[in-house]
Amino acid sequence: MPGKRSRWGALTQRDFRLLWIGETASGLGNGITTIALPLVAVLALRASSLEVGLLAAAVWLPWLLVGLPAGAWVDRLPKRRVMIVCNLVSAAMYVSVPIAGWLEWLTITHLFVTALACGTSAVFFNTACHAYVPTVLPREDLADGNAKLQVSEAGTRVLGRSMAGFVAEVLGVTVGLLLDTLTFLLSTVCLLGIRTPEERPPRQTRAAKHLVGEIAVGLRFLRRDPYLRPIVIYGATLNFLLMGYQAVQVIFLVRTIGVGTGAVGLLVMCASLGGTLGALMVTRLCRRLGQGAPWCSRRRWRAPSPSSCR
Repeated sequence: MPGKRSRWGALTQRDFRLLWIGETASGLGNGITTIALPLVAVLALRASSLEVGLLAAAVWLPWLLVGLPAGAWVDRLPKRRVMIVCNLVSAAMYVSVPIAGWLEWLTITHLFVTALACGTSAVFFNTACHAYVPTVLPREDLADGNAKLQVSEAGTRVLGRSMAGFVAEVLGVTVGLLLDTLTFLLSTVCLLGIRTPEERPPRQTRAAKHLVGEIAVGLRFLRRDPYLRPIVIYGATLNFLLMGYQAVQVIFLVRTIGVGTGAVGLLVMCASLGGTLGALMVTRLCRRLGQGAPWCSRRRWRAPSPSSCR
C-alpha cells in the first residue's frame, strides 16, 4: 500500500540507523563501566567501602557539575564532532586501566580520574546525541526515533551490567574495560559514517550571549513549564536514591554475601529490566494516550490549553 509505514520505523533510514548503533554501542560501554569499575576497585585494589562509594559518585558527579552548561556548550559546537571526541576520550581512559594493572601501576586515584573523565564525556555525548536526532530524522519520525534510542539505552544498561560480571568471571576484572573500549571505538566508526550535513549553529547563539545568561534562561523556562518541572524533580529524587544504594551494591554483594562476579552482573541486570520494559511500551502508550497530556478529564486524554489544568 502506498504510504504504509514500515514496522521498523526510523531504523529504515540509514543515517539514523548508524546513529542508533553508535548510541547503543556507547550505552553498552557505559553499562559495562557501572559494574566493571567497582569490581576493579573491590577485587584488584581491595578498596574500602568509602572509596568504592566515592568511585560510584565520581561517575555521576559530572552530571551535577557540568550538566547545565553542557547544553549551552553543545549548542555552540558541531554535535557529531562532540560525540566522536567524547567516545575517543572514554576509549583512551578505559584502556589505560588494564594497561596500568598489567604494569602494576594501578591506583584508586587512577580509577577516580577515569570515572570523572568518562562521566564528563557521557554528559556531553548524551546531550549532543539527543540534540542531533532532528538532523538525521524528519519531524514526523522524531517520536519513533527517540523511543528507539530509549529502548536501546535501557537495554544496553541491562546487557552491559551483566556482561561486565560475566567477563570479569571468565577473563578477569580488568578485561571488561578492554571490551568497554571496543564499544566506544565501534560507536565512533558509526558516527563517522553518517552523511547528513549538520547545520552550523546560528551566529547569534555562538557569540553575543553569555553562558551564564543562557543557563538562567533555561532554568526559568524549566521552572515555569508544567510538564518539565515535575519530570526533573522526579528524576532528581529517583537518581539520588538509586545512586545511594548503587554506591555500595557491588561491595555488599562481593564482601558481605560472597557472590561471584558473574552473579553480581546477573543480579544487577535483573534490577534494570523494568526500564527496558517501560521503554518498549512507551511508543504504544503515547499513541493510545497522547504525549504530555495531563489527566484533565476522566473520560479521555486530550491536549489541553495551557491554563486548563491550573
